[in-house]
Amino acid sequence: MADLDAVAPNYRRARQRWPDAPMLCSCHDSLCACFAGSAHGQVEQVKAFIDSVCLTIVTELRAPMPESTNPTTTQLLNAALTPLGLQNSKHATALGALLSGFNKVSDAIATMRNENGPVAHGKEGFLDAVATDHARAFVHAGDAIIGLILNSYEGKQPDLVATREPYESFPHLNERIDRAVALSARIDDDEARPVLVVTLTAGGAEEAFELRVQPSELLYGIDREAYVDVLKSADVGARSDGESGPVVEETIKLPQGDVLGEAGPTAALVPGYQGALAPLRAGVESFLAAAGLDPSRVAADGAHLLDSILATADASMGLDWKERPPLQARVKVASRRVLVRFGVPTDEAEKLAEQFVAWLRIQAPDGEVAVAQPDAQGAAS
Repeated sequence: MADLDAVAPNYRRARQRWPDAPMLCSCHDSLCACFAGSAHGQVEQVKAFIDSVCLTIVTELRAPMPESTNPTTTQLLNAALTPLGLQNSKHATALGALLSGFNKVSDAIATMRNENGPVAHGKEGFLDAVATDHARAFVHAGDAIIGLILNSYEGKQPDLVATREPYESFPHLNERIDRAVALSARIDDDEARPVLVVTLTAGGAEEAFELRVQPSELLYGIDREAYVDVLKSADVGARSDGESGPVVEETIKLPQGDVLGEAGPTAALVPGYQGALAPLRAGVESFLAAAGLDPSRVAADGAHLLDSILATADASMGLDWKERPPLQARVKVASRRVLVRFGVPTDEAEKLAEQFVAWLRIQAPDGEVAVAQPDAQGAAS
């Protein structure tokens, strides 16, 4: 059987464009596995991948999201095409015909799969092959539309504040900054703690830019291995200078997403939820179902999976959480704990929690979310 990359290369191309987008990478892995196996679920996987590409484009360019809390593929596609200058117009064009054809193929295959495909119980066996053929046609249609989006995106400059693309993606911009900036550095003592102060002066700027960073923050953000090595050395130095007793070597494990100095995120296990994230209930239910979980699963203590994941995310968010990685890490850790409490293996829960946070960053409302309080029947871990 032909490899997906050989017959439809734009799926891989999109993944390579955004290697740090967890949801997009997960959708690509699922699509490849589905394509290599059978057509079962292939339509859903293609649509999920296209949705992920569209959400990534909208985020990169800070374009408006569809008003619906659970937008369709067509709505997401239009939201991504508009900032690229490819929106549908009232006049007949080749592009309009292509987009219209894609939407018709999507609707037709989804309808056929529901009525005649292998998921329709009691149907004749020969219809499986028909569904397979049409699903492969949909793979090619999806590849064409993704190629169109990517080709158009190549000429657009992403929002440098919001983009997920790595530093290496902008060599021309990096070179401009490096050539135009003069810098100096000094050490200040801020409340008896050393602080590195870097002053940058650009040619056309009236004022200098001053960056203040503590050594721990610099190491943690740039070189985690050096952070751990310095932490070990600092611990040994403290023991030798003022503490008695032998120096004991110990393995230092960095917290996975928790914020140093703050209480760890908690999982709110509740039987019901009616908080600020309630409008996302249908979307989260679809997210869990797509991950192979039963959103209506009930724990022994009466807690519901869907309500608990919503309440936990609500409780872990704060002001401007979408712009603050520590708060995003709290949402991830707390969500992972909920999934583990409902029987999801730890490794799988870690990956799914990361995908859930990526999804929330697109779908959740901006601003501060009120903390959800578990009722008398709920529990917190």
